[in-house]
Amino acid sequence: MSKRLRIDDSREPGGYCALPWSVIDSQAFQSLSYPAVALLIELARQYVRNNNGRLLLSANYLRSRQWRSKDVIERARRDLLDAKLIYQTVQGHRPNKASWYAITWYTLDKFPNYDAGAVEGFRRGMYASFQIPKTAPTRQALFDKWRGHGKTEAPKIDLNPPSSGVKTAAINPDDGVESLSTTPADGAIRTLLYPLPTPSNGHHLDKPFCTGESVQRATLQVVTLSAEEEPEKETSQFERVRECELDSSQFDPVTGEFIPPKKARERHQKQEAEGWVNAALAEVRSQNHK
Repeated sequence: MSKRLRIDDSREPGGYCALPWSVIDSQAFQSLSYPAVALLIELARQYVRNNNGRLLLSANYLRSRQWRSKDVIERARRDLLDAKLIYQTVQGHRPNKASWYAITWYTLDKFPNYDAGAVEGFRRGMYASFQIPKTAPTRQALFDKWRGHGKTEAPKIDLNPPSSGVKTAAINPDDGVESLSTTPADGAIRTLLYPLPTPSNGHHLDKPFCTGESVQRATLQVVTLSAEEEPEKETSQFERVRECELDSSQFDPVTGEFIPPKKARERHQKQEAEGWVNAALAEVRSQNHK
């Protein structure tokens, strides 16, 4: 009796890729990024029961599946290899040899073109041995650990105020504010001689303005000055000297003046002597005429 194929009418017809719950719940799958999950689905889509080990992740194939960035493909491929969800069976090379891969929740299909040691290194379910690496502690976590002296949590600070209340800081000192004294510490300085109420020569309002004695003294002083001979006027200190007669060696830098030469003085004395002689002769002649 022929065996009829059982058709499942509860889903869309056609092939499908089965992703077991053990894979989805594993730490390897939980550590994947979104591009790595999408690339894993693309790889599972290629599996058709007898080609596990010949799955492709080349850029030419994925370009037809709307994968544009080679950097995104490379990062997602490395994440899948590190999580042990895929296994590389053949290393690709130029000019046209692509790498082959297998998903690790199925058995490896046998092909003669695998690289040496690829079959011995594969094991089904090897993704289960993957453990999420511990992330490096953040700066804040290291600071909290140091502040807590090895404790994972920071010590709690008791913010409850004391029972006596919070004291406010005093603005003034305990002994009060000192006022500045108006006098020096050793006392005010006193004068040795006390000021007199009136000047030493008397108050000017107490003196008479004009008396007979003062008038008499003024008259006698005028008569005395008129009786005396007027003093002879001193000769002028200044002499007219020609510019050619000035000697630069006789210049005084202190006073800023030139010292008159001796010959100018001698000439002046000669003129005075001639004038005196002429005056004496004129007096003699006048006496002779009389």
